[in-house]
Amino acid sequence: MTKRLLASICGIILVGAFVMILLPGAPETHHDLADITWYTEEYPPYNYGEDGVPKGIAVDILREVMKDSGHDPSEVDIRVGSWHEGYQTVLNTRMTALFSTARTPERNNLFKWAGPVFVSRNVLFAVKDGNVSVSSPRDIARLRIGIIRDDVAGADLLSLGIAPSGWVVATRATEMVSLLEKGGIDAWAYAELPGEEIIRRHASDPGQFEIVYTLGTWEYYYAFNRDVPDELVREFQSRLDRVKREAQDDEIPMRSHGGQI
Repeated sequence: MTKRLLASICGIILVGAFVMILLPGAPETHHDLADITWYTEEYPPYNYGEDGVPKGIAVDILREVMKDSGHDPSEVDIRVGSWHEGYQTVLNTRMTALFSTARTPERNNLFKWAGPVFVSRNVLFAVKDGNVSVSSPRDIARLRIGIIRDDVAGADLLSLGIAPSGWVVATRATEMVSLLEKGGIDAWAYAELPGEEIIRRHASDPGQFEIVYTLGTWEYYYAFNRDVPDELVREFQSRLDRVKREAQDDEIPMRSHGGQI
């Protein structure tokens, strides 16, 4: 390669680099709240599916927030599935959000948050004639405890020193109802109102269940993937606060479902 040819090649490279510097950068992608895909689970009365349609207190509030932002609430992309699948999807997928999500210290840095939406407590459900008596964490440690994968009730058990080796883990709450009825577990750790509602809907005899112990109480939020822009989370929080104020001013009966907004 001659020196003249080499110099020409170098000149072309330098000119190309200079042009690239002068060209404007690619425009940043602009997102708004309508671009978010929302994941939720069967957690009545707060969020659930009925005939393929997402419903519940948290769903209603989400739709009101979207309406407040100028979007058609009927077009919000809400996907009802297992808690574990939704939780893992939102952890790893841009422009997604998860609800209703208990905000725990362990989860705090995993998501961005807007809320709270309601407060709920976790309890232990057992079959009345199963001779399950719990008065202390030591009693719990002797039991086979049913847990939904990635559910906040697991954090409650860990805080009491209950090792996961004694847990029976499933992905859907209906599985826990079946396990309790068949004696596959001694107790099920879950949120009080959703657990009662799921038992009412799916148990062969809802009257055979009782609460034998109270665990932790948590505030529940909309949890956003960490890559959702901060300005969208702030906008959602601002509109959520307005929707909650208006609901209270209008005396919308959220508390009749056990919700607390």
